[in-house]
Amino acid sequence: MPTTAEVIAETLKASGIHRLFGLPGGEIAEVMGACRKAGLGFLLTRHENAACIMAGVTGELTRKPGVALATVGPGATNLVNGVANAFLERAPLLVLSAQLPTDLSPILPHQRVDLEDLFRPITKWSHTLTGVNTAATVKRALDLATEGRPGPVYLSLPSDVARREDRIDASPPDDHPRQAALPFSGRGAMGDDVLRAARMIGQATRPLAMVGIGLDPIKVQPALLRWVEATGIPVAITPKAKGVVPEDHPLFVATGTGMAGDTLFVELLRETDLLIGLGFDPVEAIRTFYTERPFLSIAEYSLVDRRFAPDLELVGDVGATLEALQGETALHHTWRREAVVAFRRRLASFLTPSVDQSELGLSPARVFGRLRNLLPREAILTVDTGAHKLLIGQIWPSYQPLTYLVSHGLSTMGYALPAAMAAKLEHPDRPVVAVMGDGGLAMVLAELETASRLRLRVVVLVLSDRSLYLIRMHQERKGFQAGGVDFGPIDFAGIAPGLGSLGFRATTWTEFDDAVSAGLGANCPTVIEVPVDPADYRQML
Repeated sequence: MPTTAEVIAETLKASGIHRLFGLPGGEIAEVMGACRKAGLGFLLTRHENAACIMAGVTGELTRKPGVALATVGPGATNLVNGVANAFLERAPLLVLSAQLPTDLSPILPHQRVDLEDLFRPITKWSHTLTGVNTAATVKRALDLATEGRPGPVYLSLPSDVARREDRIDASPPDDHPRQAALPFSGRGAMGDDVLRAARMIGQATRPLAMVGIGLDPIKVQPALLRWVEATGIPVAITPKAKGVVPEDHPLFVATGTGMAGDTLFVELLRETDLLIGLGFDPVEAIRTFYTERPFLSIAEYSLVDRRFAPDLELVGDVGATLEALQGETALHHTWRREAVVAFRRRLASFLTPSVDQSELGLSPARVFGRLRNLLPREAILTVDTGAHKLLIGQIWPSYQPLTYLVSHGLSTMGYALPAAMAAKLEHPDRPVVAVMGDGGLAMVLAELETASRLRLRVVVLVLSDRSLYLIRMHQERKGFQAGGVDFGPIDFAGIAPGLGSLGFRATTWTEFDDAVSAGLGANCPTVIEVPVDPADYRQML
């Protein structure tokens, strides 16, 4: 009879999982050995948080659960940020960690943490494996990660259970996913609700569509673009949905909200009398604009949450819903494409930097524009959290789905490098660039060795201003003297070779262009350190 660990490995393999991300420990050795025997790869990272982010991004890109593996105690607790990220980024993820042996846990407090309770608030299901019906339990966990609103599932494995022979029991399991924790609607996206939605759209004079993460970006894109073009309704996108509507489309408006130029976008919102959410999820909203006007939601899962509910929501296949709506809607809106063009011109003018470069460094806005011109349309950009995220989110045009990866629901720092590594594993033939601040890269600097060891040809662009500049701006805006936000310099270009990467420092536009070209052609990771003048942040945020 196979052991519980062997059943886990075979179930993962049968479900199409071919690699796991993590950091080993003695208590998880049985699972690692079983996975190796089953032919599953194990990608060692320098920290469990990076492993979890890589697994979560894998889930976002493939729409299948990524898998992260960790040991007991600190190995598991180090996963918390990555799990919370997957929870708020709506990324399918299976997290498996070791736990103390069942006979020792009641009497030995060493490394004892109630992991099931720890992960319950930030997962769709948190469960401890018992060595009974393991295959069915793991399969249910994988399915649950992608059902309705995607997200993480946590399984705890006591080390003694991992070694036992697995048993099959026909009785119902003691623990199962709690539906109360999953706000899914039972309504279909057809019938009377479609007619009500068609009337809402038909009666609106200034409707605005907003595309978000609550849809399958690849599958839905053709139907979505047909609907946009047939209705003539302008469309905005959220950062997680950049590229679903190509940003050179004549009806594309802007990235909202909270990005650079947000004042102009809010002015546009005030003119609207209906917000049509096409996969829009409030987890990405920095402001509550979606509560300030009638809101029609069309998404794969319900948005009902605590005290909020859309005026009407159609839950189901978004593409099929849009096709049904198109035949039922009599349009009366007053939008003209010229108005969209005029808004885009105003936004572009606002986003034009006043300084090209200074003694402090290059203009971040110019850096992003220059980088965009050096990369093909299908290149993948991963973006870290910081002032630069709010700037590049508006400036960077995306043309294809899943080519712009960002932590926006949680907005965690240290995301972009592991995200770029995961993207390169999934798309080895496409350029992948991570844009980070010097604060964010310092948090995950050791993962450059991981990228080098895995021979991942990613380019890491680090914007150096020696400050947590967004926090500085918040402090000053509230009337406080800036404090606790500045740090000493790090020679990222000099450190990079010691971690198996190329390193460049670009202080002129020629040096920048040459460094990007060298990085795109290199056979190892490349770090490009760019000193920047933060004047753009003050001007545009």
